[in-house]
Amino acid sequence: MALKLRPKRFGPVSVLFAPEGPVRFVSGEGAEPLPHPPYDKPVLTLMASVAHCLVESLRIVAKREDVALPAYAIKVTAEKSLDAPGRIESMVCRIEGELPEEMLREAKSICTVSNTLNCKITLE
Repeated sequence: MALKLRPKRFGPVSVLFAPEGPVRFVSGEGAEPLPHPPYDKPVLTLMASVAHCLVESLRIVAKREDVALPAYAIKVTAEKSLDAPGRIESMVCRIEGELPEEMLREAKSICTVSNTLNCKITLE
């Protein structure tokens, strides 16, 4: 009988955007929003960095298009690779809120952090 390995999952880590206030971070489900990213585990900090960069990229796109952004959140989950070396195999960034698809595509294309990583990053 062959062993079936399951990848380790990380997250969620959420970045909350509100037009009237600063960006807030949430690590886990139901946790209180904080003014800083999680720093207890580097992988969670990395995930928060991806989401925060997408938030800032959306701000750039919105400013360029002279559009006001509504409140929204970006929730990131990740899976660790089953083979060596240890690394994140993929991340999923789920948008919670109403944002135009074209703005999301453009923000993803200019997001320095996600463009730097050597893993698949999916926006949903």
